[in-house]
Amino acid sequence: MWHRNNFGVLLISLLLLRVHAAFIRRLECSSSDDAVIDPIFEPSSLRGYLDTKHANKTILSLTLGGDYESHNCEALGGALARISIDARVLGRSVVTDDRLLDSSGACPELSPVDYPRSDPRTYAMYRASYSLDHAYRMNTLATTIRLRLNDTDIHCNAANITPYIGATASGVLKGVPLAIMILTGVINGAVMICRSRGRRVFRYELANASRDPAESYFPGLGDCLHYIQFIFLTGCLTLSYPGFFRASVGELAWSSLILRNWPVTHSFIYPGVEDNIYAVNATYGFEEMAQYLGATTMSDLWTNAIVNLALVLLGVIVASQLVWLIKSAWQLFPTRGSTHIIDLPTEFLTHIQHMGWSVARVLLNYFLHPIVALSLYQPLLATWYPVYRTFLAVSFVAALAVSLAFIVWYLVKDDRQNNFFYKGAYPRNSSHDWLSDTLYMVPFLRGLAIGALQTSGLGQILVLISCELFILSCLLWNWRVQRAWRHACFATVRLVIVGMSCAFLPRAGVHEGNKALVGYFIISLHAAVLFTGFIIDCLYEMVRFVLSKLGFVDPRAADMDHHSDKAPVRLSPSFTT
Repeated sequence: MWHRNNFGVLLISLLLLRVHAAFIRRLECSSSDDAVIDPIFEPSSLRGYLDTKHANKTILSLTLGGDYESHNCEALGGALARISIDARVLGRSVVTDDRLLDSSGACPELSPVDYPRSDPRTYAMYRASYSLDHAYRMNTLATTIRLRLNDTDIHCNAANITPYIGATASGVLKGVPLAIMILTGVINGAVMICRSRGRRVFRYELANASRDPAESYFPGLGDCLHYIQFIFLTGCLTLSYPGFFRASVGELAWSSLILRNWPVTHSFIYPGVEDNIYAVNATYGFEEMAQYLGATTMSDLWTNAIVNLALVLLGVIVASQLVWLIKSAWQLFPTRGSTHIIDLPTEFLTHIQHMGWSVARVLLNYFLHPIVALSLYQPLLATWYPVYRTFLAVSFVAALAVSLAFIVWYLVKDDRQNNFFYKGAYPRNSSHDWLSDTLYMVPFLRGLAIGALQTSGLGQILVLISCELFILSCLLWNWRVQRAWRHACFATVRLVIVGMSCAFLPRAGVHEGNKALVGYFIISLHAAVLFTGFIIDCLYEMVRFVLSKLGFVDPRAADMDHHSDKAPVRLSPSFTT
């Protein structure tokens, strides 16, 4: 107990005086807890500090400030009141009064009538420190905080305290999905190049459907990026997620062009992590995610995302030009025995075509979903910003919709959608299967749900569930013609994850311990999909190709399997002939 550790008490007391402490959002206690409260104390602030500097001990410090209804703290003996807590992880108590190290209370030093309330000395302040076994990273402490005076509870608040997940976990959560995405694109690209039977990487003839200018150098990269974006953006729903869940999926913000707080911040950035605790207090999911990230406001994040998108497009153009210049310079020096005459105008035209398709792919495929979601969130901020800002955001989404519709129409008329979308292409029942073509517009519905419906978490879930059911219905409609197992599996996984997210609806009344279990399961499911759906899949393609070269697999069968399953569906006979 604390009275046995006088030196420790002195050290902790000095520590409490020097730290600023992080803001902690106060929640209502359960009805059973409120029933035994004599509410004579009105809280105004709750702050916390997590000290992880000690090798074998972690210290949680809390500071509670507020007023007594009678404004007569001294007469009530308010300085004798003490904080009492019960913090739970997965329903198990990990911090109770048995772990108390230090506790103190003080009535206001200054009169709240004569001095401004911005001065903390006009409030009654209570402090307490507790020892923890460890920092409980990747956990959320579901905490009940009571203020007791003369063995009577005079106040009760609940709080979900989320410790910082740590630099190691942050790096893993950022780096592993990024590595999976890059590895998927590189392996699939290498297999595609080798399957071209030695043809030049940069040679794309329109007469040859297998070397269409619309084809990507890194097939499969976009599909992995889409799923990573799904992980992040569903973590931005207006739901009561456990703190560790939103902090974990927030590490994937890079996938949605949220890279850093520039170039626009208006000199304001959320603190993010303060004193090893996430300091958040928001109404909508997007804004709360920005607070977990320590980012600027969502209005500025949209501007920054547009700037980052422009920089990515510029990078694609510059890289494409450099590659073409290097290739052209190399071809100017004929090799021994070569009689090939380079037609530079034709080569340049082919290069421009491929560069244009690459820009279209980045804009209308890779980053369509996050840009639509961020843009459609801007009308909710129209009250605080000029009208032209909302007009620009909505107009940009409309322009993207028209552009994507034209691209899809242009590609499907020649059955070339698989070259552009790769595994993101959907099966078609006939050349006039407009229902399947509308599936390419699903990202706009998801963006509408995630961005425009931030005021209703239930509405977001219903629209997202409808999107997955619509995809599964269209796949089932075309099942006898083309069996899209990959699309069906991913849509089913997304449907299950969104359905499980109903546990985070405030009206569901699920306890924090059960919410944490659901959050851990969803994170595990995401990890399983990334490894099995992308890493194992591309390794399987590589092994099949190697075995076909070694003669263990019929090369024609392997090549036919590539053309039928390399996209997420078996292509129709009209395409493979």
